[in-house]
Amino acid sequence: MPKNIDSVLIKEPIKKKLLTLEFDEGDDLMSCIKDGLSQNEVREADVVDVDGVLSTATVNAMEGSKFKKIDFSNTKILRASGHFKLGGGDLWGALHVFTQGRKPISGTLVRGKASQGFKLKLSFLPK
Repeated sequence: MPKNIDSVLIKEPIKKKLLTLEFDEGDDLMSCIKDGLSQNEVREADVVDVDGVLSTATVNAMEGSKFKKIDFSNTKILRASGHFKLGGGDLWGALHVFTQGRKPISGTLVRGKASQGFKLKLSFLPK
């Protein structure tokens, strides 16, 4: 068992920073999240807000007692949550979305393309 452990006591709270990703028409969500995190040297981030429409998307969702793959297009996203980590050159994590509409869809995004002006806000701790 080690006798001396290096440690630091931080007295003031660390404030999270916000990274806003704005997408162009047809941008792939997952690859743009990966690029945005790596370009800004962010290793770990939480999804805090979303604004816009997905032009095409596929989600995995539960419908009753069945696990289904649901495709939709030109649908506004009301809420999103998720957590991403960038490690070893790969993106790890999941994006959960909740859509607007007569029959809302709630599920984990498998793939999706953004419409012009789609925004995704991520919070992270600075280095």
